[in-house]
Amino acid sequence: MYDIEAVRRDWIGRSSAKKRAKYPVEHEPIRRHCLMVGNENPLYLEPGYAPRTPSPPTALWIFSWVERLGPQGPRLGKTRKEAPSAKKAEDGAFALGMPMMGSQFTNMGRELEFFLPVYVGDHLSSVTRTADIFIKPTRLDPESLWIVNEDIITNQNDEVVCIIRNTLMNFRTPDELKAAGVTQK
Repeated sequence: MYDIEAVRRDWIGRSSAKKRAKYPVEHEPIRRHCLMVGNENPLYLEPGYAPRTPSPPTALWIFSWVERLGPQGPRLGKTRKEAPSAKKAEDGAFALGMPMMGSQFTNMGRELEFFLPVYVGDHLSSVTRTADIFIKPTRLDPESLWIVNEDIITNQNDEVVCIIRNTLMNFRTPDELKAAGVTQK
């Protein structure tokens, strides 16, 4: 049986190691990002338009997650030899090894809070911290596990520039519910 109180006690407040982005904030990725999302502000597109080129808030995560992403995208715990069904919920990078109720996830929302501007040349780092864990029933699973993680983004001076709060829902498949003796209505 899943002990939510023990998981809350052991995991709320737990943090990952600080990960430094592989590359500093650079103008060309800012420009490409802005062109992709339709942001034509010359502040982001034209080098020299301002004394220092800032990063638009929508591009901030790109520079803080570079170290975590490989050429094939995020690694979510499955190797090439494993079948998709062999994926383990506890292997997910976002889970930090936390015990899960089911094998399925969905992202329920993301909130960003900005504190300081980020400029070309800044070098960002991030730490992921578990902020909250709770059970909330859904149509998919009467005991869906909700996890709120915070990515705390800092600059090269260790100043917090942004906090990204991400809410994930972990739930069981119909077969997992059946194996646990849960009947769906």
